[in-house]
Amino acid sequence: MIYLYKNLINSFFKLIYGKITKLKNIKHSNDLKIYHIKSNQYKLKLYTIKKGRVFTDCNTNVAYITNNKIINGISYQQNKHKIANIDYNSTLSKGTNKFKNKYSGTVFSAVQGSSGNNYWHWLFDILPKIEILKKKNLLNKIDYFYLPNKNNYILNSLKIYGVSENKIINSMTNKHIEADKILAFEHFYFKKGIIQDQFKFIPKWLLNLLFSNYLKNKKKIKKKNKIFIDRSDSRFKHFQIQDQKSIIKYLKTKNFSIVKLSDLNFYEQIYLFNNAKVIVGPHGAGFANLVFCKPNTKVYEIITPTHSELKAIPSLCTKRKLIYKKILSKKMKGKNIHSSFIFIDLSKIKEYF
Repeated sequence: MIYLYKNLINSFFKLIYGKITKLKNIKHSNDLKIYHIKSNQYKLKLYTIKKGRVFTDCNTNVAYITNNKIINGISYQQNKHKIANIDYNSTLSKGTNKFKNKYSGTVFSAVQGSSGNNYWHWLFDILPKIEILKKKNLLNKIDYFYLPNKNNYILNSLKIYGVSENKIINSMTNKHIEADKILAFEHFYFKKGIIQDQFKFIPKWLLNLLFSNYLKNKKKIKKKNKIFIDRSDSRFKHFQIQDQKSIIKYLKTKNFSIVKLSDLNFYEQIYLFNNAKVIVGPHGAGFANLVFCKPNTKVYEIITPTHSELKAIPSLCTKRKLIYKKILSKKMKGKNIHSSFIFIDLSKIKEYF
């Protein structure tokens, strides 16, 4: 019954907006142009689409569309935790099955499925695009910004660009848009293969761009230079340290500040990490702020044996010349125990501090 209902919905929207097919040759489209944005450090493709559309399911698919043809290169799709080719994009089979909102003017789109709705991806995938638009004097030509979400760290970090909240289109509530002109960059480092493996490909020029451009905006706060990241404020259950009270109590005796990153704004987080000499915490997106650390900062990532091969944080530490160490939690068994829950004894922490 549910399958039949979904097919009816898809058929209904195909009648309204038409069937989506692949654009076989970009040169044959008069409404699509690709500009090569060049600098000493990077070479990027910026796509511009006249009367274009963007559709996202806010999960595994994003489709950029011109004249009912999906554009390869900027459209995005996943299959079994891997970046897939355009044939897997859901719009080719299901169509654009959400009502469309039209916008007059130019929209810059930075949506990328579910991954954009995360601090790590915001910092490394999206915010640098805004900075590049500014450097190329294109920012003042944008009327709206189509972004993965509208939350505090997004609004806060966009203040320095003069981007007000009323210029942001939230993809969580607007999954299908059309505009007079849509601009979108190719992805900087997500190219092919397993999703989790992509983070080791974050280019150094991107890290240097973040460090040099945002460090000057840091806001001083009263915290010690040894910090423990308390992840208990996260809305996600994974990578939570179970019963961490004793660990926090002990680290306080070792002159650590206990920090919940959600209590700090973007510019305070920059200062916190730039001022730190020792950073300890469970695996999580907050470690993206390591990009603002000084060389030789000591970083201790607490992680489960099941996830110990994740490359994102050690790769970031290597590129930023930080001293990285991994603290493995206990391996727990049981059908009611989530594989990413962190169980770690205080004795294990005492081995390091």
